[in-house]
Amino acid sequence: MMTSMTGFGRAELIENDLEIVAEVRSVNNRFLDIQIKLPRHYFHLEHEAKSIIRKYASRGRVNVFVGLKSYNEENGENIKINQEAVQTYWKLINGLKEKYKIPGKVKLEHFLNLPDIFTYEENEEFSEKNWESIKKTLLLSLENFLQMRKQEGQELAKDLIARIHSLENKVNQIEQFCTQRHDDELQKLRQRVKEIIENKEIDESRLETEIAVMINRIDVTEECVRFRSHNKLFLTTLENEDAVGRKLNFLLQEMTREANTIGSKANHAEISHLVVDIKEEVEKIREQVQNIE
Repeated sequence: MMTSMTGFGRAELIENDLEIVAEVRSVNNRFLDIQIKLPRHYFHLEHEAKSIIRKYASRGRVNVFVGLKSYNEENGENIKINQEAVQTYWKLINGLKEKYKIPGKVKLEHFLNLPDIFTYEENEEFSEKNWESIKKTLLLSLENFLQMRKQEGQELAKDLIARIHSLENKVNQIEQFCTQRHDDELQKLRQRVKEIIENKEIDESRLETEIAVMINRIDVTEECVRFRSHNKLFLTTLENEDAVGRKLNFLLQEMTREANTIGSKANHAEISHLVVDIKEEVEKIREQVQNIE
């Protein structure tokens, strides 16, 4: 199933007196770029976490955050007074009072607005049991993340299928124009050749050959057949493959090439207009494909 490169997933888990939160976000990127922020005591396990994430994404810039909150934090046990900072501030304030003869007493509120008076101490150290809980939360967030990417991928697929069908209709119109004007072009070429050739004794066989060559140069049937082949492969890829972004980009390049060839060969106003429409539609499809993994 086709997936989008943009997505979001979040999961929360309470285990072992810990509240664990994991969030996963992704945006478009040509390759897979994983940025992850783990709790301080688990930084050394970043490689293992990235290995887990790679099972859920093959392209895109993926940002992952995992946070821990201990129940002890709610009781204020992790907040401490920085005694050294308090003593330093006390000496400085009293020194200023004495030097500049400032009246009044030093009060508690004078300290509360100063930085580094309070410190936060993490009492959670690394444990294998907590790491298993973190991985469980990460996996839940990745499942939600993947589900969102798949849903967006389905919406993208609907839009792309509709646009490919629109291209198919335009190619069919081009072929109809080519069929209708074939006899007219043939007659015009015969008349033009006869007017140019001064010798009235014309070798009809050679004339027919030369005209056939000239007609072939402006015939776009082969290009239309190849274009429809690219359309068919595009739709098949959408339905049957997973990581399709690069393959679809290649097919779009081939479609553009065929459209350019048709435009250069077909000396016809309506066909030229259709070619412009095709190229515009291909560019819109290309923009959408940039969102596909």
